[in-house]
Amino acid sequence: MSVRKYEIMKNFYLIVNPTRDIGLDAAKEIEGYLKERGCAYSTHIAASIDGDDRYTDSSLIPQGTECILVLGGDGTLIQAANDVAELDVPLLGINTGRLGYLTDVEKEDIIPSLDALISDKYTVDERMMITGDIVSGDRVIASGSSLNDIVVHRQGDMRVVEFDVYVNKKFLKSYRADGIIVCTPTGSTAYSLSAGGPIVEPGSKLFIITPICPHTLNSRSVVLSAEDEIYISTGKKDIAAAFDGRGITALPEDGGVRITKSEKVTKIVRLHDNSFLNVLHNKFKDEV
Repeated sequence: MSVRKYEIMKNFYLIVNPTRDIGLDAAKEIEGYLKERGCAYSTHIAASIDGDDRYTDSSLIPQGTECILVLGGDGTLIQAANDVAELDVPLLGINTGRLGYLTDVEKEDIIPSLDALISDKYTVDERMMITGDIVSGDRVIASGSSLNDIVVHRQGDMRVVEFDVYVNKKFLKSYRADGIIVCTPTGSTAYSLSAGGPIVEPGSKLFIITPICPHTLNSRSVVLSAEDEIYISTGKKDIAAAFDGRGITALPEDGGVRITKSEKVTKIVRLHDNSFLNVLHNKFKDEV
């Protein structure tokens, strides 16, 4: 896991999911505290922009912003990470939903957490992202990036589809399934986990391929190096790729999706030691 320390923070940008922070009470508490401490801040209420799936526009974020505070749940943080991926600014997730894997701060701990940021008592994790190129023949017709996963799935009727998976241009396997998930270590605790995939330490650098409802008894997840290139095709109509559950793009019959490690990373602020292991412990405990 790549972790490094930053300087004392004084400039913030706050992204708020209003469906998680009803009445914006937590947002107002944060704004009041930052103002009291002499910090600069801007607030954006998360919403679809121009009919697309973004929560915010990176061009709205002032230059000199040192940390993006994301108020919501894991889903809000994931979407915010994609929206600002080209910026070199770390994000801190403040949880106002259910217990998550990414959000590091609970609502009742907002003030001491802001104190820690301003007092330079934090670290930053660098999380791997992935890029998916939709190709038709030799042409790239669309691209997208994800922090969690890229899912190739059928659309329309409930027929079984055969997904051909290639690694480094060599055929790996055909999966008769409802879809294929290619995820990062961060995404290993999301859709891939629900589909039977393994939990992976989030600072790792690797891919996980997990079939969705495979129609065989011997289909398992495959773990690959982050330096590998994955290509998925079907030769069928009504197949699409979804990037972190959004940005759904149809695959051409004569092409597929090529997945590689992105040059971009998501930087997540951490205030607690072993926070992922603590969350995992609490998740297991809740299921007993």
